[in-house]
Amino acid sequence: MTSDLSSASRPRERIIETASRLFFRQGYCATGINQIISESGVAKASFYAHFPSKELLAIAWLEQREERWIQQLKERITQCPSVDKRVAALYTLWYDQIREEGYRGCGFINMAGEFSNEESPIRALVRDHKDRVRHIIANEVLSEYQPRMKPGDFDELVNAIYSLFDGAIIQAQNFMQDWPIDSALKVSLKLLSQSLPEEG
Repeated sequence: MTSDLSSASRPRERIIETASRLFFRQGYCATGINQIISESGVAKASFYAHFPSKELLAIAWLEQREERWIQQLKERITQCPSVDKRVAALYTLWYDQIREEGYRGCGFINMAGEFSNEESPIRALVRDHKDRVRHIIANEVLSEYQPRMKPGDFDELVNAIYSLFDGAIIQAQNFMQDWPIDSALKVSLKLLSQSLPEEG
């Protein structure tokens, strides 16, 4: 029974892996279903059995990418005992992503940019993903600061560090260099050092 299920899932995984590579390198609109079918080595009927539309395939890819990305993010920050080290750990994900995928930026932002309709399920998925990242920064990275700051000040700190972090990968893609990540990390750490009220 397990073997049959594994065998049945392989074409689906090949399709998603192929789409991941093509969507990320070529873009969603420039990638046709026939190219995905050809490069994944599946039959057309098998493709449509798993994904009745290209948009549903894109959603499946983004959901899989998010699951893996969030897992990697949490693994990095949970190993760090202090807030500043957890903030620094956030940025290691961008450095590793650049080395692995090149200066191709954020797959979620790239995908959202190809859908002009704000009501698109793709745009909604990307917004939800980014909101989850922001909540992880608030609840798992900066949580120790929350009881020591005014609520409004803490929210501003979360939003600032989230914006610096998320913007860093976009500008690294824009300039094809690492310095936006370096700069965003330095400013994030500086914000931390300036955020707590002085005791005395």
